[in-house]
Amino acid sequence: MKNKINLRCLILLVLGVVSITSCKKEPNIGNPEEKNLSNAVIIENGYLKFRDQKAFDSLLSVLIKPGNLNSIPKELQNFKSYKDVFLEIEKEYEAVNSSKSFNDFKDKYIDLVAIKSDSSLTYKFGTPLSALFTNRYGEVKIGDFTTVYTKDQRMVSYKGNHKNEQQVNNIKTTDAKQGVFVSDILNKISVATTENTYGPTTTTAIKSELYYNEDGKRRLFVDLWKENTPRTDGSWTPPELPSIVHYYFTSRQELKKTFGGWRTNETDYYFSNLNYTYSFKSFVSPTPTSYNFNLPSYSVGNATGPIIIDIGTQEGVALGIFGTGRFFSGGVPNAPSFNVN
Repeated sequence: MKNKINLRCLILLVLGVVSITSCKKEPNIGNPEEKNLSNAVIIENGYLKFRDQKAFDSLLSVLIKPGNLNSIPKELQNFKSYKDVFLEIEKEYEAVNSSKSFNDFKDKYIDLVAIKSDSSLTYKFGTPLSALFTNRYGEVKIGDFTTVYTKDQRMVSYKGNHKNEQQVNNIKTTDAKQGVFVSDILNKISVATTENTYGPTTTTAIKSELYYNEDGKRRLFVDLWKENTPRTDGSWTPPELPSIVHYYFTSRQELKKTFGGWRTNETDYYFSNLNYTYSFKSFVSPTPTSYNFNLPSYSVGNATGPIIIDIGTQEGVALGIFGTGRFFSGGVPNAPSFNVN
């Protein structure tokens, strides 16, 4: 059986009631400063607090649309996401033109960005998706759960009062009975052909490619991500329920500067003949089901990446993904096809 899926809003599915939060400073739990945005989401001491998973999914589905890339939903008018902070830092990085200014920059932002060996900047924590709804401390709250994207590339979710950075770092393992979940963010190439049926959300970059322009002064990163969220019935015992698996692409261009290496820069992004098929096996049927994502042509103009393209979300045991398509940009127009076998 094969179902056709068109480009649609990206919805992040997080383990059961587990949520994701961002925090500008440690809140006063007894009397938090809250700014009401709607009945579904508030800003609580600098981070987003969602009423429940449905409210989070609804806002993210709007936020993730490529057409909304340069617009801000009214719910986020007074919220500064980690992506916003990162872009501001990148703009400041453009003015770095000496060893002294480079060292000053590095000392100033050591807790917010990572500087790679080629002097390009990357996220200190989280993923391109989480950067949209977490703040500069990698936190967001949904329902009763807070999730923190940590600097050692983990997702720590807990229930109860807010914890500071040191308290979160001291949480090492999952304790489902206490409402604590810990998982790793795997920024490496690895393809899993089977999924567990219980546990926290796991985020993995399952394929990455880097393409250069002919003059070597521009380059394009293309990544395929998979998020796996095993289902729970709320009793914190392993049920016979399928996992929720979500696939999406990210595309980001960088420009080589005279001093200091590479910078993400504004450009036009193009997507051509994207055709990918992924398969699942559910617990209710022994026959695998295949889903096809097809996007003949799409573009996003005058944007600073990464650009996110959602493939789809399904429940079941993931059996794999394959296909081909072209991701290219104004600065890297001749990037070859991105093939997944």
